[in-house]
Amino acid sequence: MIGNARMSQKYPTSSSRKRSPLSSGKYSAIGLLAYCRPGFEAECAQELQNIASLQFVYGYSKIDKGTGVVFWRCSQGNPLDVYKEIEVSRCIFARQVFCALHDIEIEDTTDRVSPVVEALRPGGAFGFLHIETPLEDEAGSLQKLAKKLTAPMSAALRNAGVLSKAKTDELPQLHLVCLSGQHIIAALAVHPNSSALPLGIPRLRFRNEAPSRSALKIEEAFLTMLTPAEREFVLKRGQRGVDLGAAPGGWTWYMVTQGVKMTAVDHGALQQELLEDPAVTYVSDDGYVYKPQRKVDWVVCDIVDKPKRTMERMADWLCYDWTTYALFNLKLPMKTRMDEVEACLQRLQERLLGADIESEVRVKQLYHDREEVTVLALTGHFLTAFQKH
Repeated sequence: MIGNARMSQKYPTSSSRKRSPLSSGKYSAIGLLAYCRPGFEAECAQELQNIASLQFVYGYSKIDKGTGVVFWRCSQGNPLDVYKEIEVSRCIFARQVFCALHDIEIEDTTDRVSPVVEALRPGGAFGFLHIETPLEDEAGSLQKLAKKLTAPMSAALRNAGVLSKAKTDELPQLHLVCLSGQHIIAALAVHPNSSALPLGIPRLRFRNEAPSRSALKIEEAFLTMLTPAEREFVLKRGQRGVDLGAAPGGWTWYMVTQGVKMTAVDHGALQQELLEDPAVTYVSDDGYVYKPQRKVDWVVCDIVDKPKRTMERMADWLCYDWTTYALFNLKLPMKTRMDEVEACLQRLQERLLGADIESEVRVKQLYHDREEVTVLALTGHFLTAFQKH
C-alpha cells in the first residue's frame, strides 16, 4: 500500500493462503520455468528476476526467442522460496510458472523414463503427473512424445514411490516439460502459485453471434483476473456500462450477455444485431472525448492508441468518479514494453492518489491479448468486501 491508494502489489505474494502442499515433502529446486506469449520472453524473464530479487534470490534466464518459454536458473538463494511467494494470476507476462527441480538431458532416447526416475527418486513425492510441451512443431512430434510417455512414466514413478498411487491435492503436481526429444525439465506446481489450466491457457469457445473475436479477450479477462466470488460481486445484471471504441461491438456484446446495459461509443459501425438490442445505446462519438451523463458501473476500452493516452483517459473516468470499475487494454510499443507498462501504472497510481481514491489495479497479458496488456481497476465497495490481509 502506498499512501491512501491501495494498488495491488507489483508481484503479490501468497503468504496468507492455507498450508501449502509444499510442506508435505522435501523438494530441491534449481530455478523457475515460465510460459508466456511468444516474443515476450525478455519481459517475462525480467518479471521473474524482479520477483526473485524481492526474496534476495538471484539468477539468470535462458531464453530461446519466439518459443514462449523462459527458464530462470538460480545462482544464489533458494528458488523454492521465490516460487512460494508467486501467484501466477498476479504476474503480468507469465501465464504459467513452475518451480524447476531438474534439468534432464536424455542420452539414450530408447529409455527416457529411467533418467527422470533417478533424478526425482531422492526428493519429495507428488500427487499427480503431467507430461507436456509448450512448444509447437508442424509434425506435433513433441505432443505425441508427451502422450506416449505418460503411461510408462507414471508406472515407473509410482513404483519408485515418487508418485502417489491415487491423485491427491495434498501433494504438489509433477510437470515434466519436454523441450525436445532429449531435453526434459522436471518441475512442481501447486495452485494458485501455478495456473490450474493446461499450459496456463483458458479454452474458450467463440460464439458465432459475437461481432468479433475480441469478445474472447474480455471473457478471458473476467474469468482469469477475478475469482468467482469477486466476479459475482462486480459483474451483475442491471448494471450500466460504457464501451469506448466499441465497433464492431465484441466487448459490448459480451457485457450485454452478462446482463449489463451498455452505451457503445464509436464513430465506426456497430453490428446490426447490437444496434437493435434494447440493452445497447449507440453513440457516434470519439471514445477519448465522450463523457457519461451519470456515473456508471463499468467502463471498458480496447482502443488502438498510445498506451499513455489510453491510461490518462481511464484515469479521468476513475478520478472524476464517472465509473466504479474500469477494464482496458494498453497497446505496447515494440521496444521498452516492460518500461512502458511500469510507467503507465506509476502514472495511474499518481492520479488515483491525487484524487484520494482507494483502488486495486491488476494487470495481465492474456492469452487472447497480442502486443498489449489488460488492466483492471477496482474501486468502491469491492475494496472492503475483499480486503486483503
